[in-house]
Amino acid sequence: MNRADCLYLGLALWFLAAPPVRATTVMEKNLDSLCAEADHVFTGKVVAIEPQWTDAARRHIETVVTFETIEPLYGADSAFISLRFAGGQIGDLVERVQGVPRFARGEHGVIFARDGHFASPLVGFHQGYFRVQGEGEAAAVLRPSYEFVGALADGSRLLSSEVQGVGATPLRGFLDALRQRLRQREANQ
Repeated sequence: MNRADCLYLGLALWFLAAPPVRATTVMEKNLDSLCAEADHVFTGKVVAIEPQWTDAARRHIETVVTFETIEPLYGADSAFISLRFAGGQIGDLVERVQGVPRFARGEHGVIFARDGHFASPLVGFHQGYFRVQGEGEAAAVLRPSYEFVGALADGSRLLSSEVQGVGATPLRGFLDALRQRLRQREANQ
């Protein structure tokens, strides 16, 4: 075996031995970006989770998650909003897309969604969903932090979909900040 063959064999073995990548890398979105890019912003409760095949050949699964709109904040003019996410489970077959949130019936959250067909209709892939924990005055928005993985030439930060930690913010204050940003968005249009 010559030197080039050894190099190719070594590279092939290295790639085969490498662990699978388990994260999605996306550009970081702050609250201003989420508000500016969303077609719909609302608080909602998950009322239905319906996995289905995307094609007749049954090669890919998508999951339709239906939210009951609790408080429409921007562009959410329906009592129920359904969003399609890549992946899901049908029987024993599971298709996962890293970074696409998993939902549970009855779960309450703040949603920043886009119109159109995407792997995740949330602005910023997974960054456009904030789970809400508790009720009434004790309700808090869970604010995950994601691993920083690099930056682009323009200074934009790249984040992994892997959660590094979770902080909490009172829901009332979070929604007040959103309303202010959304009013500013409408004034600038």
